[in-house]
Amino acid sequence: MIRKFLDETLDAAQFRGQYDFKEIRYAEVLLILAEALYEKNGSISDEDFDKTINLLRSRVNMPRLTNAFVQTNGLNMLNEIRRERTVELAFEGFRREDLRRWKTAETVMPQALRGVKFVGTEYQQKYPSLKVGVDIQVDNNGFIIAEPASARQFLPKHYLDPVPLQQIQLTKGAVTQNNGW
Repeated sequence: MIRKFLDETLDAAQFRGQYDFKEIRYAEVLLILAEALYEKNGSISDEDFDKTINLLRSRVNMPRLTNAFVQTNGLNMLNEIRRERTVELAFEGFRREDLRRWKTAETVMPQALRGVKFVGTEYQQKYPSLKVGVDIQVDNNGFIIAEPASARQFLPKHYLDPVPLQQIQLTKGAVTQNNGW
């Protein structure tokens, strides 16, 4: 169960808790800044990392992300910045739009949606009655397949939303429909 941003007080358990609506998170501002700096310059300094991503990592006692670490481990800097964003903003509704903005949705979205690793883990021991291939489907690495690739698609037209018909009509055809819609 996802418990991100949930109030764990007794008031919340008795439906008396209050929740603030998050218009924007400072973490998202820092992540988008790091991404923009890298996209603009083709690189990002360790000083800029310390002003952005490393502020987020330090609050949860994670080691600093540095250019030396990325280079030493043969990582792709842009992928690491995007990974930080994916992890920090998980379950907050950013992923689909990020994939569209990065123009990677066509390759990422049609992949099978995987869950936890089941085969050879404590989950398989805890639920011995679940039979792989019968009760649950797993991939070659033992991860549960929550949704198979055959049920998922992303077409090039999905990078843009359709223009509402009313807007096209109001402009007397000056605005046209996006391709594929």
